[in-house]
Amino acid sequence: MAALDNLKDYIRKYRDIDDEIRELNKAVYEKRDTRKCIELEISTVLSLPQFQAYDKLKIDEDGSTIRIKRPETYEKPWTLSKKELKTLLEDFFKSDLPLNADTCFEYILAERKRALVGKEFEITRIVPNE
Repeated sequence: MAALDNLKDYIRKYRDIDDEIRELNKAVYEKRDTRKCIELEISTVLSLPQFQAYDKLKIDEDGSTIRIKRPETYEKPWTLSKKELKTLLEDFFKSDLPLNADTCFEYILAERKRALVGKEFEITRIVPNE
């Protein structure tokens, strides 16, 4: 019977921690949504002509830096789903390009590079010693 009582106690503890994690995740999601709205407001200001040269903003209070990447000036991280790969391969084989591995590879790289160009501002805070 002691083992069953222990199991019940562990299950309650697990449930309590799981509930707490779920609440924290919900709060984090809400904070990220708020941060995204603020990023859009910052982007609007940074789009003004007098801010065109800004690519970093230093925050003196904590020593952190805001890095600014402008639209069409950076590439997003490389990802390729199975569905995207299949579509790219189908498109390649429909093209008039030479059918060999190197040409196929270069075709996929070129197509993905176009798709991964950032279309909006990317704002990232860099915190020293983190």
